[in-house]
Amino acid sequence: MIYSIVLSLHSWLRWAVLLLGLAALVRSARGWAQRTPRTAADRKLGAAFVGSLDAQLLLGVLLYVVLSPVTPSSLAALKASMPVAALRFFAVEHAFGMIVAVAIAHVASARAKRAADPTTQHRRMALGVLFALLVVLAAIPWPFLPFGRPLFRLP
Repeated sequence: MIYSIVLSLHSWLRWAVLLLGLAALVRSARGWAQRTPRTAADRKLGAAFVGSLDAQLLLGVLLYVVLSPVTPSSLAALKASMPVAALRFFAVEHAFGMIVAVAIAHVASARAKRAADPTTQHRRMALGVLFALLVVLAAIPWPFLPFGRPLFRLP
C-alpha cells in the first residue's frame, strides 16, 4: 500500500521536475541572451527546480532502499541482472542518472550564485539546468522503452 502511494508520488513529481526545469531553463537562457540582471524570481525558480529534484531523489531513495520488492533481488544478484535491460535500468542506470542530475543542478545553482556578473549567473544556471534536464530525460523509464512505466501512475 505505502509502496504504491510513494511510487505514484514519485511518478507525478517527475512532471513538476520537468516543468520547473523547463521554466528555469527558459528564464536563464533569456536572461543570458538579453544580459539582464538575475531577479529574485529567477533565483526562486532555480531553487524550486533544485528542490523538486531533491524531493524526487528522496522519494526515489525511499523506493530503492526501503520499499521496492525488486531492488533487493536485483542487487543481490547484480552481476546476473546486468544482461537484463529492465533490471539493469532500475538497479543502476536510473538511480545513477538521477544522482548525477541532482549533482549537476546543485553545482550549477551554487556556481550561479557565486558569479560576479548577471550574464555569467544566467549562463551557468541555463547550462546546468539544460545538462541536468538532459540526464533526467535519459533516465526516465518512458512508456516507449521495453521496461517503461506509464506517464501517469495512479495509486
